Amino acid sequence: MQLPEDRPGTMGVNLTNWPAISSYVTNRHDTYPAISPSLADLRGKSVFITGASKGCGRATAVEFAKAGCTRIAVAARSDLTDVVAAVKAAARGKDGDAGEMRVVAVNLDVTSADSMAAAAATVSEAFGGVVDVVVANAGYLEAWAPMHEADADDWWASWEVNVKGVYLTAKYFAPMLLKSETKLFVAVSSIGAHLIRKHASSYHINKLAVIRFVEYMQEEYADEGIVAVSVHPGGVKTDLALSMPDFMHELLVDTPELFADSIVWLADKRREWLGGRFINACWDLGELEGKKEEVVGRDLFKFRMTV
Repeated sequence: MQLPEDRPGTMGVNLTNWPAISSYVTNRHDTYPAISPSLADLRGKSVFITGASKGCGRATAVEFAKAGCTRIAVAARSDLTDVVAAVKAAARGKDGDAGEMRVVAVNLDVTSADSMAAAAATVSEAFGGVVDVVVANAGYLEAWAPMHEADADDWWASWEVNVKGVYLTAKYFAPMLLKSETKLFVAVSSIGAHLIRKHASSYHINKLAVIRFVEYMQEEYADEGIVAVSVHPGGVKTDLALSMPDFMHELLVDTPELFADSIVWLADKRREWLGGRFINACWDLGELEGKKEEVVGRDLFKFRMTV
């Protein structure tokens, strides 16, 4: 997602060093052969996805099915009937059918500990106490306004979903991740973490917190094998993104499948070197992997204060 410099008629934005981050490798706007789910083999694997009723969450569930994933749990506050049907229709078995696939739909509120605990119990029972991949995708964007004019409850609701929701997802699903071999935890962050744009203070700050949370989670569980990453999903025309001011909509040029297939790529092979790091789903991930030595050697894509 490329952002233009300030121009008349738009609110100011401090890009910090996002242009350098964004252009580290070639940018993509749609899925591409190197991350195609047809190349992955997720048979016998399980995934749990929050915010799965639409947008990037729904696409992730469908693409995991295409990759052969046989245990898929989708979670959201809204109805998931059509998502379950889409996942089953996309399933790839030995004979091109759903085979051994099991799809579990869970209605939950990611800001409620009781709701998340109940969801974890349901998924644990369905998947034998093990989850290989967790995608904390549920998100919220407050109404844009200057800090002093913002509705305080709406401002804080963004933190409740985007930070507390990620924490509760980790709290209740990490025990199941630790029993798997894949052990991948994905938290959806945003380009917003790298910007200081007027009138979006809550979202931009809490997405920065998500990236630091992932760094912390990696440090806490690295010895036990968890690989935790934060991912910017790209500029996708989701309901959340379309709630931004109209002038931002021209930046929404990426497909949800680009994000979804990037997560499939992450799940198909353990890449411990990415643990604790921020990833841009628009990056060409093959090119990124070619820069592994530089990324690790310079300890890139973590937040640090420069001196």
